[in-house]
Amino acid sequence: MDVASLVIHKDDFKKIVYVIDKIIDDKVYISGLNYRIRKIAKIDDLVLATQEIIDNENKYTNDYYLNVANINYRNNKSYLLGRVLHLDGDKKYLNKCLELYKTIGVYANGIELDEKVMPEKIQGLLTKLNPDIIVITGHDVYNKKGIKDLSNYTNTSYYVEAVKRARQIKGRSDLVIIAGACQSNFEALIASGADFASSPKRINIHTFDPAVIAIKVASTSISKIVNLSDALRYISNGDAAFGGLETYGKMRLFV
Repeated sequence: MDVASLVIHKDDFKKIVYVIDKIIDDKVYISGLNYRIRKIAKIDDLVLATQEIIDNENKYTNDYYLNVANINYRNNKSYLLGRVLHLDGDKKYLNKCLELYKTIGVYANGIELDEKVMPEKIQGLLTKLNPDIIVITGHDVYNKKGIKDLSNYTNTSYYVEAVKRARQIKGRSDLVIIAGACQSNFEALIASGADFASSPKRINIHTFDPAVIAIKVASTSISKIVNLSDALRYISNGDAAFGGLETYGKMRLFV
């Protein structure tokens, strides 16, 4: 077991695959191969993932990608899809989402940013790039020591502050905000100004989940409310993973 090894928790019946990022003494720093979670584990609590487990998770991820990528939103070119700015705390997740946006035909700027610096960078990026939709995501984890206290979440407080600063310069009619990662505090993110957020049931979310919501917003007319239920059909954990408010789309028709 070494850096870059693929492992699972011994007691995890879901068998989520993690990548070892670094090992310091008996502490192992791991991040999800396909799920937006990063944590510290004891080396004795981990075992190497079998090839079967790895193949099963990668197959699910590939099927998820193809399921979304094969959506045919429109059969003509008389429309302009909403533009996305995707901020992500993990480059590997960001690249996967950018590939999905490109396949669908949604224009997206992607920027890798550590969650801690998102609040200080977000206003400048919004002013410079002027997107219709912003995704604020990366890693998160809830330690189960008190659902309301943001100090019990690895990165929720940074997402919350980033959302607040975005709302200082962009109202709901100007910008749709999608925020959160695995186990994030959904209620705090919505209260701070997000339109859609994870995770109502404090569960893990997949790499593509925030991008799927962004694609749905980008491809819904500005005169129609986004059908979140339709987007959630592509997200395995549905409304346990993502929720939101009534929000108008960002697609415009040429006249």
